[in-house]
Amino acid sequence: MSKIEEAAAQQQSQPVQASVNIEKPLSELEKLIAEKINLAKKLGIMGDLEPIRGYSDTDEYRRINEIDNRLWELVK
Repeated sequence: MSKIEEAAAQQQSQPVQASVNIEKPLSELEKLIAEKINLAKKLGIMGDLEPIRGYSDTDEYRRINEIDNRLWELVK
């Protein structure tokens, strides 16, 4: 039996595995937490802890507060 025939026989003996993405979509809770973390890092109030000047007046900080309110609704 040639090497090509041996390789073909070996492949046939192995079960076929389908490539299926079974990951579930992120829940609203997971999405909000991820968004909050990204915004907080962008503002420097999470991670390196070097807040940008005036971060509390930014749209990003207001969005963090909105996320906090929604997270509270989801977990209570």
